[in-house]
Amino acid sequence: MVTDYIRGFVKEECNKNQLTRELYDNHILVVVDYGARLGRLLEADPLVLELACYLHDFSPHHNFEHKNSHNFKSSKSIEDLLSKFKFPKQIIEQVCETISANANPARIKNATKEQICLFNAEAMSLLAKPVFWLYYSNSIRENKMTHKDNLKVYIDWIEYNWNNMISEARDMMAEEYSFVQKLVNK
Repeated sequence: MVTDYIRGFVKEECNKNQLTRELYDNHILVVVDYGARLGRLLEADPLVLELACYLHDFSPHHNFEHKNSHNFKSSKSIEDLLSKFKFPKQIIEQVCETISANANPARIKNATKEQICLFNAEAMSLLAKPVFWLYYSNSIRENKMTHKDNLKVYIDWIEYNWNNMISEARDMMAEEYSFVQKLVNK
């Protein structure tokens, strides 16, 4: 449902270096897939959700110094991009709000369906690609952490996200969660 241009733009931006290319293949596309699945279950707006899934990591593609605050730093860039392509102001606002809310667990009372889907899809990607996330965590820290420290970061990510995922997302990822638990406990 997202325009071919936006999908192509994100892919092109990610193809600028190996790390972002791998982020696209192992995270963004996974988030888009799980986001769409959850969106159908929760009856979320498919356009808002797909745009948010493709653009949620927009800022780090351009500057990895934003990796920890990218949900907030990317809103203006996303607003500018979507405005160029004449998306309605309401859609642009919903996409930006969905991405900004992604920094916190989306189980709060006032979360939109799209916010819930994006948060959970991103959490699901951590379980779907554990080897990638260990590699990615180490890469963005320029290999300055030990294997044990990287593993702890990953386990903390998993547990935090698992504890905040909706039951539908947990049901979809139960096997992956069990596998990761066995893997890290060996």
